[in-house]
Formats: sequence, C-alpha cells, structure tokens
Amino acid sequence: MLYDSPTLANFFSYFLILLSDLIACLYTLLKIYRILCFSKITFDQLPLLNPYKWPISFFRVVTRPYFKFWQKILPSLRLGKVSYDVSTILGLEALSSLIFLSLQLRAFTFSEAEKIISTFNI
Repeated sequence: MLYDSPTLANFFSYFLILLSDLIACLYTLLKIYRILCFSKITFDQLPLLNPYKWPISFFRVVTRPYFKFWQKILPSLRLGKVSYDVSTILGLEALSSLIFLSLQLRAFTFSEAEKIISTFNI
C-alpha cells in the first residue's frame, strides 16, 4: 500500500485537505467571475447605461481579456449583413464547466483524505 506508515498517511491526508481547500477557493473565485461576466453581458444590452463610466466600466475591464480570448478562437458568425458573437456563449459555458469540474475535484480530494484518515484512525 502507498501509505505504509501513519506519518506518511498523515502527511498525505493533510495535503489532500489543503488541496481541497484551495480548490474550494478557486471554485468561489470562478463563481464570482461568472457573475461578473453575466453582469457585463447584461449591461451591454442596456442602451441607456454608459459603458465607459464607473461602475459599469469595471465589468468591461475585468472581463475583457477573457472574452477576447474566446473571440480569437471563435470569430463572429456572419449571416448576411448581421453578425452574431457566439464566443460569449462559449466562454460562459467553458466557465460553467470549470466551476463544475472544480466542485467534483474538491469532493474527490476530500473523500480521499477521509479514506486515509479512517484507514489509520489519525
């Protein structure tokens, strides 16, 4: 078995718990960033709000690099004289997938730490 000694098992269990906590922080930051992205998209649809004044400009500045990345990967779709930017949808879906994966990874690391602790009764 990988964890032959209780001290090694203790180290790995604490390491997995620390990793689980870091993943929980990442999960929280990703959820906050998703809210910022949704807010930016919502404010872009409201024509009476000036997007270059504070506090609306904050959403544009914070989310611009993320949406620019997805615009480089997937350019706008042109349908005659109209073009539609689907990169924002792809970016939001990718962000939602990262949130889901971080939640699953946190649950996995925490359950592995619990298994190690219960094996050696640390």
